[in-house]
Amino acid sequence: MQRKSSILKQQRRGFAMIMAIFFMVLIATLLSYMLASTVETGNRSTNTYLNEQAQLLAKSAVEYALLRVSGYPRATNDCLKSFDAVYPDATSPMFNIHVDMNYYGFGGTCAGNGTVGSISTAESNGTMLIDVYVKSNTASLNIGEPISYHRRTLQKL
Repeated sequence: MQRKSSILKQQRRGFAMIMAIFFMVLIATLLSYMLASTVETGNRSTNTYLNEQAQLLAKSAVEYALLRVSGYPRATNDCLKSFDAVYPDATSPMFNIHVDMNYYGFGGTCAGNGTVGSISTAESNGTMLIDVYVKSNTASLNIGEPISYHRRTLQKL
């Protein structure tokens, strides 16, 4: 007579394994969400930092333009119209800076350089409009979206 063993006919339930797989998928999903949000936060703070740096460079370029114009001889009927600069150096520039200048109310001086000779108010004579364009060099910064900033300033000379 053959003995029936309860060990051979034991039914195993896979509920514990299904729960383990479910928890592993849940934890993997949460970790991937945390990783994605960490990368997004890092990119956002990098872009914020670079944008602030572009704004400060534009402000510095306005001051540098005023310095260059103050040392430029306007008696020869020729004025500084524009100039270009790079930051920090020409070998690996992070930002390209372009400055355009227009003069208002200078009469005969600065002729042909975007000047307006006659202005109706005496207070406006000797005014300069400065446009500064700061653009990022995406190749050296390794960012996906380029950063561009424009600043327009009206200065009295």
